Amino acid sequence: MTPDEYVVAKAAITAAVAAYVQRYVSLFLKAPLTPVDWLRLLQVLFPEIQRRYAEHADLARRFYDSQREQALPELPRNERFLTELKWEWFVKDMEPARKELSQVDSPPSAATRFTLTAVREVEMAGRRQIIGAVNYDHDLAEYIESGDPDDDVPEYEKEDQRLGRHLTLVEEVEEKLREPDDPGPRFLDEDEPEYKLESRIVRGWARVATGSETCAWCLMLISRGAVYTGPGTAGVRLDEETVVDLWEESGADLEKFKEQTQPYMEQWHVGCDCIVVPVFSFENWVGKAAYHRANELWIDASKEASRLIESGESRTGDRYKETLNALRRGLAAGKYDVPSYALAA
Repeated sequence: MTPDEYVVAKAAITAAVAAYVQRYVSLFLKAPLTPVDWLRLLQVLFPEIQRRYAEHADLARRFYDSQREQALPELPRNERFLTELKWEWFVKDMEPARKELSQVDSPPSAATRFTLTAVREVEMAGRRQIIGAVNYDHDLAEYIESGDPDDDVPEYEKEDQRLGRHLTLVEEVEEKLREPDDPGPRFLDEDEPEYKLESRIVRGWARVATGSETCAWCLMLISRGAVYTGPGTAGVRLDEETVVDLWEESGADLEKFKEQTQPYMEQWHVGCDCIVVPVFSFENWVGKAAYHRANELWIDASKEASRLIESGESRTGDRYKETLNALRRGLAAGKYDVPSYALAA
C-alpha cells in the first residue's frame, strides 16, 4: 500500500463517519441537551464509531506492514493486535463538544464541532496503531541491535564518518545560505556526500500533513521530523545535526524548541489532518521531503520572530511563541504552498 493509497482510503472512512454523525447530531440542536440525553446520543453513535475505528486500525496496520516489508523484507511480519476503542475513551474524548451542544438553540458550529470530534476519534485508530507497532516491534529492535552494518567498524572510524558526513552537510547549508533564490537545501540531490549512511536502519515514526487542514501548530510539530525509539537510534542523527546547523544560522534555540514541543508530539487536535508514518531509515522515509520544507518554513518564521523581538514590535520576547505566531500569519496570508509541506493535497 502506497502512502497516497493510505491517505485516500483514510479519507473515505472519515467522510463516511462525518456523514453518519451529522444525520443524528442535527436532531439535537433546538432543545437543551441534558446529561442523560448526551449519553444516549453517544450510545446511539458508538457502535458505528467503534466499527469505523476498527476499520481504520486495520487500514493502518496494512499500511505499516507494507512499508515495513518494503524496507525490511528479510524480517517476519510484526504481528500486532488491532487497537480497540473503549466506551470510556469515547465518552471522555467527546466531552469537549458537549457544552456547546447542550445549549438551547445551539449554533450550527456546535454540530460541526461534534462531528469533527467524532471523526478525530476514528482517525486516532490509525495513529495509535502505527505508533504502537513502532514501539513494540521487537524483531526490528533486535535486528537493529544485532545486525548493525557498522558493528565491525572501529569506533574512531565511525566518528570520522559521522564528522565527514556532518561537515559535508554543513557545507551544503552554507552554500544554500549564499544562494537565497535556491528553492531549498539539496540534501537529497544526486551529488551525495562522501560518506553514505542511508542504509542505517532505525525504528521510528513521523507526523506528516496531508494538506487539507494543516494549521501552524501541526506544521510546527511536523518540522521536528521523526521520533525515534530504542537505544539503536541513539547514535547518528544526521538529520538532527543538519537541523541544528540551520537553526543556529537563524538564531533559534533547537533544544528549547524540542523541550517545549515534546509533550505534544502525540496529540492531535479536532480537525487535524496529520497522519503517522513509520520510519525505518534516517535517510529515506515517507514524507521526509515535506518535513524538510516544513522545517524551512519554521526557520523562516523564526527569523521573522527574531526581527520583531529585536525591534520591539512583538508582544513578547518568547522566540518559540513568536515563531509560532509568525507561522500562523504566513498560513493565513496564503504565503505557503500546501503541496510543498504536505504528503498529498
